[in-house]
Amino acid sequence: MIEIGGLQCVWGKLETHPKCPHGPTLLLEKHVDGKLQQFYSCSAYRDATLCSFYVKPKEKLTKEKKQRWEQELKKLPKYNHHKLYIHFNELMVVSPEKRAYCHNCEKLIFMSEITKHNEHLLTKELTDTQMNNPTTFLKPLTNAKKEAQYLFSEKSVNDIMNILLNMNADQVLCIGAPRIHEHICANYPNKISSLLLDFDGRFHNFFGPLSFCWYNLFNHHFFHEESENVFKDFLTQNGGKNMYLICDPPFGGRMEAMSQTIKTISDLYKKLNKIENDDELKIMFISPYFMESIMKQKSNPSGVSGGLKDLQMCDYKVDYDNHPLFLTGSNGRKQGSPVRIFTNIPLNLIELPTEDGYRYCKQCQKWIASENKHCKKCKQCTSKDGRRYKHCEICQRCVKPTWKHCNTCKRCILEKHICGQTPKITGQCFKCNAFGHIEKDCKFNIESFIEIKPVKKLQKRKSDNIEEITVKKKKIDSTSAKQQETNKGKPKTTKLKESVSKKSKNLKMQRKPATVLKGKTNKNLPVQKLLKNSKTVDTKKKSFSDKQK
Repeated sequence: MIEIGGLQCVWGKLETHPKCPHGPTLLLEKHVDGKLQQFYSCSAYRDATLCSFYVKPKEKLTKEKKQRWEQELKKLPKYNHHKLYIHFNELMVVSPEKRAYCHNCEKLIFMSEITKHNEHLLTKELTDTQMNNPTTFLKPLTNAKKEAQYLFSEKSVNDIMNILLNMNADQVLCIGAPRIHEHICANYPNKISSLLLDFDGRFHNFFGPLSFCWYNLFNHHFFHEESENVFKDFLTQNGGKNMYLICDPPFGGRMEAMSQTIKTISDLYKKLNKIENDDELKIMFISPYFMESIMKQKSNPSGVSGGLKDLQMCDYKVDYDNHPLFLTGSNGRKQGSPVRIFTNIPLNLIELPTEDGYRYCKQCQKWIASENKHCKKCKQCTSKDGRRYKHCEICQRCVKPTWKHCNTCKRCILEKHICGQTPKITGQCFKCNAFGHIEKDCKFNIESFIEIKPVKKLQKRKSDNIEEITVKKKKIDSTSAKQQETNKGKPKTTKLKESVSKKSKNLKMQRKPATVLKGKTNKNLPVQKLLKNSKTVDTKKKSFSDKQK
């Protein structure tokens, strides 16, 4: 069995898809032995050991499978959001010495209850700051095929908040961005309204029903029905004016699914607020720079705009506390964090901190990183990965500084390489959708799909009736040739009128003999014999036969 191209996620009406405990499943497809195979799978977990839901289209679920998924649904954590928020407020009244959090049970407790949690991992004496900022002590969920929870550094939180404040944000929808939500609630409770949508159910303990919704980004699923109403009410606050969406998703997630969700939210925002112009929901989507081509080419179906497809990359490097590769400085990656902000906000409006070396490029009309340099030949600031790119005259584009042009491979590549050896391509070409190569190596030519056939010269054939023959003869009549000579000096309009009237007269004269011979012609007889066999005597016919002689 040969699998080609890897998995692809198909957009569709998710409400019609079968459901697993985490909401509507995604329709995935792959090519195996040249045949397309489709199946529904869990949207949240990319590991079958975490959620093994698998069903093919039009496959009927057996009783055993239905019972099995009913049991799985019962395993999903149950949260009484209202009771948990009341419990949170009761703990906020007492002193920090009486507060604790059990990481095993995933709930807040009084210290008087500690005997029930003797062998559990506890965080004791929670301060007010910790209670309002739970990400400071909660253990991040770092399963790469599950939540993949990484948290913004304090500096990135402040920088992103400065961008939002400069843009006069009134409402901020935080999807998978709890630290931005915490910062807004703690520092701007009366200035900015914030709603957190997150897959981490532990936040039920710290944020109220109007502040947090248990949510699955990959299928736009709310685990509590009332949460969806809270979400819709939030979108309509202040008529949707100055509303921003900031999304920090798991980096291993399907771009197609996230793009469909972002488009769904954007369309709902315009519908609920009755916005008919081009005023879109402002989006800040966090993702590594190397996902840019996937977002542009593969996140949406062909011909569908919106979602992630239309976002532009900003040069700002987003840092994280709990990931060494997503960090700038001595403890992080040499070129800085590879994570960027993708947005539909005009880049000239996103002012970046000058103390970190960011500056404004007048030619590109946007803020750029310190290492980025405007290329006059490419007419843009080309650096993406944190290093200054260089221009290759042969390739006619800017490339990474460690690359050199190879005449054998006919492209820029690392200096130490094996000529002719290409990496295994698992996906499809962005240009022709074929497997086995990338867009730069694509030989697709639209002309090859257009079959150009040589024009054949039409051979003269014997006419089927007398009417056709008389018309042909009239075209080469000597009288018409003489008439053309006399009309040389006349205007073109009179020539056309005379020629049209003459042709119409000739056709009227030819109608009678044609009708007489209709049904009596024989294709196998020569024209002259047909004329002799005709019983009708007409002077026009005589003139015709005389001309043939």
